Amino acid sequence: MPLKLCPFGEFRVYPTGAFSHPGPIATRAAAPLESIAWKNDTLGDVSLTVGMGSYLQGPYAAHVTVRMALKTGDGVPFFFEYKSVGEMESHVRGESPIFLAGLIEIDPGNEKYAWLNRVQIIGRGMLTMDPICQTYQMAYTCA
Repeated sequence: MPLKLCPFGEFRVYPTGAFSHPGPIATRAAAPLESIAWKNDTLGDVSLTVGMGSYLQGPYAAHVTVRMALKTGDGVPFFFEYKSVGEMESHVRGESPIFLAGLIEIDPGNEKYAWLNRVQIIGRGMLTMDPICQTYQMAYTCA
C-alpha cells in the first residue's frame, strides 16, 4: 500500500542559539526557539507561543526533538512535537536534508481541526546559517 501525502506548507524554525556540551554518550544541546513561520490552507498563519529544541548528536547521526505551543491563524491553541533525524555534519554544510516525524495535539472538540489529532506530520528540511533557520517542506498522511 503506497503512502499518500498531502502538502502542508513550508515550515521555518528560527532558534535563538544553542547551549551544548559533550555528554557521556554524545553531545547534548538545547535551543530556545525565537520564532517560526508556517502558513498553509488548513492552519492559516501559525504563531509561536513558546518552543524549545533538544539535540543529541553522535558520530553518525543526530536526533533533534522539538516541542512547541502554537496558535492557528484564527487563534486556536495547539501543541506540535516532532523528532528530526539525519547526519548533522553534512546537513550543516547544506549537503543533506534531515527528516521530521511529528504530531499535532489540538482540542478534539474543535470540529474544524480535530482530524489533525489522527494524522502523522512529516517534513524534509534544510538548514541555512544567516539567519539560522531550519526550513521544512511539510506534509501529512492522508487517505
